[in-house]
Amino acid sequence: MEFESVSGRLREVRVVTRPTADGRSSVSFRNFVIEIPYSRDLKLNIGTLLAVDTMEEGTSLILEVADFIPVHYGMLNLDGTIPKEIRDQVMEGVESSWKAGESKEMWVDVFAYPIGYLMTSSGFKKGYVPPLPGTSVRILSKEAFRKFVCYEGGVEIGKVLGQDIPLTINLNKALVYHMGIFAFTGSGKSNLTASLIRRVLRYTDAKVIIADISMEYAVLLIDQILEHNSLLISTERYPQNPSDARRKFLRSHVVPEELDDIREKIGDAAESIFRGQKARYLYMPPEGSVELTYGDLVELVKSQIDDKYTAFAQKPLFSLLLKRLDQFMRENKISKESVLDDTVIPLLEEASERAREAGLRENSSIFTFISSVKSYISTESPESNEYDVEKLAIDILDRDPASSRLFILELPNLDEARELLASLIEHVMSRRKRAFSNLPILFVLDEAQEFIPFDTRQRDKSELSSSAVEKLLRHGRKYHLHTLISTQRLAYLNTNVLQQLHTYFISTLPRPYDRQLVSETFGVSDALLDRTLDLEVGQWLLVSFKASLPHDVPVFFSAPNNLDELRRGLQ
Repeated sequence: MEFESVSGRLREVRVVTRPTADGRSSVSFRNFVIEIPYSRDLKLNIGTLLAVDTMEEGTSLILEVADFIPVHYGMLNLDGTIPKEIRDQVMEGVESSWKAGESKEMWVDVFAYPIGYLMTSSGFKKGYVPPLPGTSVRILSKEAFRKFVCYEGGVEIGKVLGQDIPLTINLNKALVYHMGIFAFTGSGKSNLTASLIRRVLRYTDAKVIIADISMEYAVLLIDQILEHNSLLISTERYPQNPSDARRKFLRSHVVPEELDDIREKIGDAAESIFRGQKARYLYMPPEGSVELTYGDLVELVKSQIDDKYTAFAQKPLFSLLLKRLDQFMRENKISKESVLDDTVIPLLEEASERAREAGLRENSSIFTFISSVKSYISTESPESNEYDVEKLAIDILDRDPASSRLFILELPNLDEARELLASLIEHVMSRRKRAFSNLPILFVLDEAQEFIPFDTRQRDKSELSSSAVEKLLRHGRKYHLHTLISTQRLAYLNTNVLQQLHTYFISTLPRPYDRQLVSETFGVSDALLDRTLDLEVGQWLLVSFKASLPHDVPVFFSAPNNLDELRRGLQ
């Protein structure tokens, strides 16, 4: 293993304990204080990796730098009790020492924490062995850092801060285990999201569906819409004339100020989209006009049993129907969300026969109930030329290489957006279960707090969308259905959803609760998460748990500028 020429010594081991973000328990972190001699040539950065000897011979513990502070011996006991003249004289001497560059009276206190890896002669392995205080602490070289952190042969998503090396990840594996982007307003969430989508389209065969309530991704990815087989789908109609559609596009979409000089080029690209038949109007059926599912049928049968007006002689038969329906769904692996079809008719006919054997008259409510269900099933829905959620789901699942790969769903009405997303997820998952395929599909949810809030309500359809997204994250992976979510606040999200994400991209999170939540989820030191407050726009902390990186190590990096990539794409 290669190390830098500069080394330090482990001076102190601290255990810091604090309450968890929810206040129900406590969490502890090990922090290590290392002394490294100060020099003007010392290259030390947040995220630098260190190695310190442990109690096991030939085994070193890997630490990550969370903070560092230069220290001068002359300043240790300098406080207000010392006369000002003496303080000034001491500080002048200290200043001279700093300018001189090297002195045995100066050093750097480095605060680091273990990342759960040991270094042995045979390589790296997970684990923890207590380090030996007072022993040497070595700095991993740039090449050693790259081999440990970056995925060999992976996709470049930016540059590691302080190391100036490309950060490469296993993008396919990151997709499989779901991703999240979390940062305060203005940190570059949309830029990073668009940049990652570009790489998904370029380096994988995945299809991408973007739920866009901010009306910005059609601009941020307009060159990708032209380059790939794509569909721009809106719940609002565009004019038939491409020139008029172009004008409406520029009026209704967010065009970043940095792109004002190429606004006409964006307009030309939008007109090409409309001329190339890459835009669709998405028809939303009237509220309440939805297809019955097996879960709905179960609830209808239960309501008949609970109804006080149902004759006592018929309730056992409704109970028997409910039992047979449950058995039927178990045997045929039918979920409650599956749409009701004619496969249930033999079950209904069996219930009718049992009712006749019991001597019930033909005008009994059970016969009326069964007859109405059979009538609903046998009635075919009229064919429609409108492009609806079902046709969208069919296009998304189409395995033809010539089919569309990028779908941008423009959903300015929030309640409508939640209902549509829930319906689309249900259709896609239901069809994928009936006709399995390993073609990966990525759902991108920008402003995720609107779709998966912690406090859901049935009235605004948030309960509907949150339940559907949670189901997608819990069970989608085995059907090659994946998710990328982006939001400003973790505190406002469904916590069941957060537990399913294995890769986090984190930038400035001003609220302590949000940082503490990430810290507890991945076991990352609070001191490291606090460094995200110093990140500039476009700089991120990548934290991945057995997903995008070869080892579970937090990495600070700067993401590429999506607007620059857009400009090049429109050349």
